[in-house]
Amino acid sequence: MIACLPRLDIEQVQESTLYFLAEHPETDGPLLDLIAKYFLTTEPLLKKIVQHPNVEKTTLNYIRLFVSPAVLAFLGLSPKTAMLPESELEAVTQNRAVAIGSLSVPEKIKLALKGNKEARVLLLRDPNRQVVMAVLESPKLTDEEVDNIAQSRNVSEDVLRTMARNRVWVQRYAVTAALVNNPKTPLSISLDFLKHLRGKDLERIVKNKGISATLRTTAIKMLDKRRVVKV
Repeated sequence: MIACLPRLDIEQVQESTLYFLAEHPETDGPLLDLIAKYFLTTEPLLKKIVQHPNVEKTTLNYIRLFVSPAVLAFLGLSPKTAMLPESELEAVTQNRAVAIGSLSVPEKIKLALKGNKEARVLLLRDPNRQVVMAVLESPKLTDEEVDNIAQSRNVSEDVLRTMARNRVWVQRYAVTAALVNNPKTPLSISLDFLKHLRGKDLERIVKNKGISATLRTTAIKMLDKRRVVKV
């Protein structure tokens, strides 16, 4: 059997060697599992692993839990979650949480960068800052996810600060408005973005008792000034 390489070396292995390992009949299950976790978005390589006779059920389950339905179809694995009743979907979510809990920090970071939306939702709650920041750096992060994170009361101030520094994200009005309305956003950031809000959104800020009184008072002053200018 070709046994598992040291974890820190796996990313240094040449692509041709990875394919050799994924195809070689003597490669053992733990090594295939490690390659799958670190190269979750390299679909042709993943397909070799799925087809390998030594691939473990836990590896196949991991792939099912953390890649998109389109990739599952490419791999020849049937995505079943779309047809499951709500009670069973909750079990799948629990399985994802358990699977993530068993990962090392480097593996979580890789999953944050390369996994599916469901993985990113869970990893945003991870206590390790590097893991959470990796979610924000994921090239697979969608605008919808960014909007949801900006609105979330369950993320840390650090996450919201990072979002506010991202010029691409804050060019989108939905993101700046969500950050201002989020009581967990640091006040200095909310005040800075407040001037970009439209009148109706300023009025919502005034009515939002969950945010800083300073922010609400500033919104009132801005509305008053805009009314004077119109007159």
